[in-house]
Amino acid sequence: MQFLTVGDSHTQYFGISNQMRGLNQKLRGIRVINKAVSASTVTGVGKLDSTLKLGANIHQWIDKVKPNFLVLNLGQVDVELGIPFRQFVKQRNETEDYWLNHFVQKYEEFLKTVQIDNSQIIIKGINLPVLCYDHQKAIKYISRIVTERFTGEQNDLQRTREVEERLTQHYPSDIIRTDLARRFNTKLETLCSKHGYGYFDINSALEIEPQGTISPRFIPSKFDHHIVDSLEVRLLHWDELLKVARRQYWNFPN
Repeated sequence: MQFLTVGDSHTQYFGISNQMRGLNQKLRGIRVINKAVSASTVTGVGKLDSTLKLGANIHQWIDKVKPNFLVLNLGQVDVELGIPFRQFVKQRNETEDYWLNHFVQKYEEFLKTVQIDNSQIIIKGINLPVLCYDHQKAIKYISRIVTERFTGEQNDLQRTREVEERLTQHYPSDIIRTDLARRFNTKLETLCSKHGYGYFDINSALEIEPQGTISPRFIPSKFDHHIVDSLEVRLLHWDELLKVARRQYWNFPN
């Protein structure tokens, strides 16, 4: 089977190495074209004027590769970074659920334009957040990301301080942000069920009981919002993806 995997930088984990093939015999005969496009979003994928042109590129890649499966991995940037940007920089007043529904709607709109059978489309849900167990680190990281386009001018320095203050007062806890990821995935899974797309995520393997937040073994020590890139993590992705692909295969059009 041939897979075309496309999404934001979190899509890197779909890359297959020789070590992985040696560890997992199910990867025999599996080919993957992996397109990890940093900072790509659900809200941007369908825009004709998108800087990244991800939507247009997906159509071109499908025509060129003609994959058995298109795997899309989007939403992490929207949920983890896009919502705080809207709340703490733009000071929008909509609820988190409003934005989750908005993101899923944009996903649905784009998927309807994809020229491949629905049974050949598989959607991966987002990962649990890794900015956990240190609230100040999380605030510092998010503050840096959402203000990165600010200049060094005095007005922007003042805006940065105001954003940092709002984040310090109102940035959600680990538990709430973990719940937010799961709520997005639930909505995404419902969308997939509605249209016959495959769906999976790896969060049952990432979480630690009883609180349900991410296990420390998947959290990088560096200043980052990605889970660790290890053989274990990459194999988790493929174990779950192949389960869904094998089910979806039998729904392919004749």
